[in-house]
Amino acid sequence: MQRKTKAKLVRERNFGNRVKMKDIYNSVIYGDALLVMKRMPSKSVHLIITSPSYEVGKEYETNGAFKDYLNFHEEIIKEAKRILKDNGAIYWNVAQTPKNKEIIPLGAIFYNIFKKEYYYLKNWIIWRFEGGLNCKNRLSGRYENVLWFVKNPKKFIFNLDKIRITPKWKNDKRNNPKGKNPTDFWEFVVDNSVWDINRVVNVSKEKTIHPCQFPEKMIERIIKASSNKNNIVLDMFNGSGTTCKVAKDLNRKFIGIDKELKYCKVAIKRINNDIPNNNNKPARNRKSK
Repeated sequence: MQRKTKAKLVRERNFGNRVKMKDIYNSVIYGDALLVMKRMPSKSVHLIITSPSYEVGKEYETNGAFKDYLNFHEEIIKEAKRILKDNGAIYWNVAQTPKNKEIIPLGAIFYNIFKKEYYYLKNWIIWRFEGGLNCKNRLSGRYENVLWFVKNPKKFIFNLDKIRITPKWKNDKRNNPKGKNPTDFWEFVVDNSVWDINRVVNVSKEKTIHPCQFPEKMIERIIKASSNKNNIVLDMFNGSGTTCKVAKDLNRKFIGIDKELKYCKVAIKRINNDIPNNNNKPARNRKSK
């Protein structure tokens, strides 16, 4: 795939009972994620990177019961298992969410759902960020979780050499000459300094387009680690299209799905480089209590 490939907008309502992958890759699909996934062929996607809604009152979330929320995502996780290739992986980004005056550990809840479908957890990744609202009645949250699951623990894509980092002690003879294996606490070394991966917020260089926008550096590491060139990368809760944009930049095929048309249109423009990040209207941070 060439980087000049243009993303296209596809509408779920125009699908038949089954879709061919060649008709939907390199596209953003406006429609219901579960309905789209049910029409996709089995074992057709190499990598899934996504972040479900956190049920914290954002405009794109429903007001349904928490049980309905979990049931819906359980169906999504089940379909994800079906459409993933045997050596495929899914990265599931969630935070802790305030509900009824307490913190709900979504990572732990979703771990149990994934295990019901016989996924295998390779790492529970923590990425720390600065910024966000300060809490008054509890400590302010400054990290999120990325759960990395595979279908087959003996056969999965992991390109360690593509994501190695500079070791802290460069002259240590015990170091691998290719670089250090990143830990499960995510940080970046830039000009010999350690940088945490910051969230995309109103004051970021990478401006906010969507209320829960992925940092591109985080997605770049995941795609390099768990896919190869021309593989298909899916984000079924696509939002502003960061996963698809980075996948395209790294010469992967991509599919994004979102139920909000305005975000589908923004994603298309971002993927096609029709608008720079810093020209977009900032969105609010996640709600905090």
